[in-house]
Amino acid sequence: MTADDTAPADDTALADMAGALAAATGDDSLLSAGITATTRLEGDLYLDSLDVAALGAVLRDRFGTTVDLAGYVAGLDIDQIIALTVGDIAAYVDRCLQ
Repeated sequence: MTADDTAPADDTALADMAGALAAATGDDSLLSAGITATTRLEGDLYLDSLDVAALGAVLRDRFGTTVDLAGYVAGLDIDQIIALTVGDIAAYVDRCLQ
């Protein structure tokens, strides 16, 4: 599984991801930040590894233990991690729930 294995995220999935990001970072402004599928976690939202770990915990709490964001990210190379987008995460969660 790579960051390239994504399907377009729908509006509901993006709203779910914005909510999860806000919960993980404590930054409620993310709810109205215009997050899109192409919003990059590092380059646009400036998330660091601790933020991604917190996002993983929020996603696990919301969607169950089949969503293992840390395991997913661990399987990516550094360029894929840097390029990781909200759409990539939404598509990963969707695959986990199928």
